[in-house]
Amino acid sequence: MAYEVTATRRRPQHFEDLAGQEFVAETLKNSIKTGQIAHAYLFAGPRGCGKTSSARILAKALNCQHSEGPTSEPCGECESCKAITNSSSLDVIEIDGASNTSVNDVRQIKDEVMFPPATCRYKIYIIDEVHMLSTSAFNALLKTIEEPPAHVIFIFATTELQKVPATIKSRCQQYNFRLVSIEKLKTLLSDACAEMNIQADDEALYWIAKESGGSVRDCYTLFDQVAAFSQGHITYDKIRDKLGILGVDRLNAIFECCVDENPSETMNQLDSFLQSGISIEQLISNSTDYLRSLLLIKNGITKESLLGQSPERYSQKVLSSWNTIQTEQAVSIFLQLYRDIRYSISPRYELELAFSRLCWLKQYVSPAEVKAAIDKAQHLLMGSAAPVASVAAGSTAQASTYAQGGSFAPAASASATPASASASAPSPAAAPSAAPASSPVAQQAVQPQSQENYNASPETSASQDSFNATPPNIPTGMPTFSALRDNKEEPNPFYNGGAVPPKNTAATIPEQDIDSYEEWADTAAPEDDYSPEEQMEIQEEFAQNYVEADDNSGLPSDVHKTDATLTTQDGKTISIENLYGKTISDLSVSNPLVSSALMQTGAWTANGNTISTTINSEYQKRQIESAKEQISSIFSSICGEKIDFEINLIEESKKNNEPVSIPNQVKILCSAFKGNIVGGKL
Repeated sequence: MAYEVTATRRRPQHFEDLAGQEFVAETLKNSIKTGQIAHAYLFAGPRGCGKTSSARILAKALNCQHSEGPTSEPCGECESCKAITNSSSLDVIEIDGASNTSVNDVRQIKDEVMFPPATCRYKIYIIDEVHMLSTSAFNALLKTIEEPPAHVIFIFATTELQKVPATIKSRCQQYNFRLVSIEKLKTLLSDACAEMNIQADDEALYWIAKESGGSVRDCYTLFDQVAAFSQGHITYDKIRDKLGILGVDRLNAIFECCVDENPSETMNQLDSFLQSGISIEQLISNSTDYLRSLLLIKNGITKESLLGQSPERYSQKVLSSWNTIQTEQAVSIFLQLYRDIRYSISPRYELELAFSRLCWLKQYVSPAEVKAAIDKAQHLLMGSAAPVASVAAGSTAQASTYAQGGSFAPAASASATPASASASAPSPAAAPSAAPASSPVAQQAVQPQSQENYNASPETSASQDSFNATPPNIPTGMPTFSALRDNKEEPNPFYNGGAVPPKNTAATIPEQDIDSYEEWADTAAPEDDYSPEEQMEIQEEFAQNYVEADDNSGLPSDVHKTDATLTTQDGKTISIENLYGKTISDLSVSNPLVSSALMQTGAWTANGNTISTTINSEYQKRQIESAKEQISSIFSSICGEKIDFEINLIEESKKNNEPVSIPNQVKILCSAFKGNIVGGKL
């Protein structure tokens, strides 16, 4: 007897034999039992998952001669069943849609359907790869599919459902076939081994099932190839040696060199793999699968069907050296590598670069780790211990991330300052929330080395006019912005070298009325060159005359900073200022136009369950009124009860038409930038 491949020999002959397609099998069986047989079926799904086999089983179930009518369990022994199995039935016509795409082929079908079946109950047309038909062929089929003769049934099969016209789909019952799970494929392979008297290791069968990608036909095809060189015993080592794959042992060796930060040995092993005949694409694919399995193990997944190997076969050294974030970065490197090699000048160079990056992967710090280090450094620089709540929240979020590998080491980041490097070292125990900043415990947390290293210097302290909060206690030697320096202590921002600002700037304008930039240039900036020291003296003189201003400079104060409160029905007191700030914050994200308009309102007052305010712009009033429901919902979420919002328009009194004197600062800006005053309010 001629040899028959496993995929053909083990083709399903009954609905119960369809692997992984229980929904399709049960639906077709129930429709036959109840007599609800459709005139057209559309089977869609990936390759090798049973579409054509299901069509043949359905044809046998409808035409089985051992029953008086269609049956859900065809016998497989009658002449009709045997003819359908051997593809020799005159009434079950299988058509390859890829090679019969023209409208003439469809016209032939239209002529044949008018004749009754020769020996069977139904004349069944099975059109495989139906999406390959031309548009004209589909159009020619429409009327025939919609109202075929009672003895004709169409069964379409396709792997690309999106290419089938909607007019065809609407005339067919559609069944979606799914890929088969690895566990189910492994069971099918075990049955095939028992049938062929072949011994096979579970690890080898799992690898075959995983490589097939959920396709039963691909699984059987790869199994036949492996069985041909395994000499009656299929093992993973034989598959690795014969098919040219790396295997877990070789991958463990090269990735251990990477975690040891040994690029020379890594490159030597990589060269030996390539010299042995392993392709670059295969090496990238195997390495990506390996890293993906490491990531699954670090997340607590040890299911062998997902890993493809036993978890014990993966190097514990690699698992313990890289944390979860670093392993994710390694997977990302190889996924990007696979996309890059198609456009690279040399795929091998790209591969070597990827492994070279893995040798320094232990120093990789994620943005989340950098942020955590900066947050800790901020508490040290502010001179207070970090709150336990924030530390606990950060450690909780990182607990699952760093559970499987490495310690938290933000100091390796290039963006972290020296203070941030030392800030990552203290444990939460060194920063109790109950200890004030002046307590011995807090001082110990803030000053881990010596007192003199963390004393604030006059150069780095900010003035109280610039900050509302207490200025930070910045360690000596920390880089600071020139704007934060005290100009009285260090008047020249370029005291340590660097470019000096040009002398013809607004900072050197003397105290006088200036109508033009040219007039100022003649009076304040003669042709003589100034030294940097003289330039700074001119700037100081201008600062004393024009820039320095006290708190009574006439600048408008924020009318929303108030001590007024709102008392709810349950007795809860809410600050109007906090209510205003929360509303502006929420609306700045969801509705920035209304948020900007609310900033122009007058003082907010509470009258019972209503917040009232005023505004002097009709346009902004309409904007705010369009979002009153949204504003009220924000109030209600804060207060716990319904709070209304009311806004009234205030008409500004008309100002006289007397000319207004223009401040010298405005004149300076107009002269320096060659501009004019075209509008605005004074």
